[in-house]
Amino acid sequence: MATEICMPKNGMDMTEGTIVRWLKNEGDHVEKNEPVMEIETDKITMEAESPAEGVLLKKLFEDGAVVPVLQVVAYVGEAGEAIPDAKTAPAPQAQEAPAPAARPSAVPAPDSPVAATPYARKLAKDRGVDLHDIPPGGRHGEIRGADVEAYLDAAPRATPLARAMAAGLGIDLKGVAGSGCRGKITSADLHPAPAAEQAAAVDAVVAELEAVIQRRKMTGMRKVIAQRMFSSHSEIPPVTQNIKIDVTDLLDLREKINLGREKGDKVSVNDMIVKAVAIVIGEQERFRMTLEGTEYVLHSRINVGVAVGLDEGLLVPVVRDVDKKGLLQLARETKELSRRARDGKLTPDDMGDGRITVSNIGMFGTHSFTPIINQPEAAIVGVCAAEDELVLADGQVTARKRMMICLTYDHRILNGTEACMFESRLKQLLENPVSILL
Repeated sequence: MATEICMPKNGMDMTEGTIVRWLKNEGDHVEKNEPVMEIETDKITMEAESPAEGVLLKKLFEDGAVVPVLQVVAYVGEAGEAIPDAKTAPAPQAQEAPAPAARPSAVPAPDSPVAATPYARKLAKDRGVDLHDIPPGGRHGEIRGADVEAYLDAAPRATPLARAMAAGLGIDLKGVAGSGCRGKITSADLHPAPAAEQAAAVDAVVAELEAVIQRRKMTGMRKVIAQRMFSSHSEIPPVTQNIKIDVTDLLDLREKINLGREKGDKVSVNDMIVKAVAIVIGEQERFRMTLEGTEYVLHSRINVGVAVGLDEGLLVPVVRDVDKKGLLQLARETKELSRRARDGKLTPDDMGDGRITVSNIGMFGTHSFTPIINQPEAAIVGVCAAEDELVLADGQVTARKRMMICLTYDHRILNGTEACMFESRLKQLLENPVSILL
């Protein structure tokens, strides 16, 4: 019997994966546990293996397909072996059920949060209008057919290119009859007259717009980052507090530690900050809490996420048990995680279960910023550039290196006083850096 190859599920929050490319073709021999395809999840790119030995009988999806986890994507078995007919195609998407005739007009359909009358739904569907965009006018907040018609009268349907052309040519779209799907106005509808000079002018506008407009499909990583950042910023009441820290001694100590060391084995400023942050959250337990419903959950392990910026997005591998590691070991692990992140070699075990994240963009000269919390963590530390400043101390003006540290925290878990205590303790450690080594 043919064996199913499914889209693997790596991590509780993974819901789908993208088939980057197949490593085997139909008819190729496949060993058990041999990689057959390369997939991209929301966090990493990895290879998926065959669960059995045999011939790759059928691929149900092509390169680039986005597939739900545990969905069958291929079959492996004996050459010529039949595969189940019911599973030779992707699972069909659920179709919208028609609203029952007796349904009250103010009650929304079960698959939509928008309340609308049956006629309004039909009209919106026929004209290709999203009900979410239409202001309701009914007594109970429902959308009526008249509301849809008023919306259509006020905003004629047109392609983005047609709208841009109309704006450039000064054409009122309300007076243009659309020839596209369901009456949509297209660029071809905007040729005002058959005169050669007018047509040439329109063609020039079209060529200019097409030359400067590009559309690029979001990668799986970018899509998940967008979803999670929006979710974090909309669900969490965030507060950001900044504190300026004198890092002159920290930079001097780092230089002494790295004296004579190979380039790949040197300690970075970020390593020292990560170690200091781990010390602080070990002392202040509320920074190790997560919120689950109406309960606070206290975690004992001191795991710190380190944000790594890539061309295609951002990854946050986690250094585990930082409190139990010396500075040199921490530096080596952080470098290895960053390298694997850039090479696309992170594993699911390298991600997640962090207590706090450190995001360092100081290398770009940033003075201050507002980092967004990596849920479900309680806080994130933003590290900025070390800047030269003149400081008056004991009546003497001296040059010092000072750095802004930006702490964004979840106000449901932490309050301002606790955040101040965190920053005060972090400042104490970084301004007396020998204490980080003890």
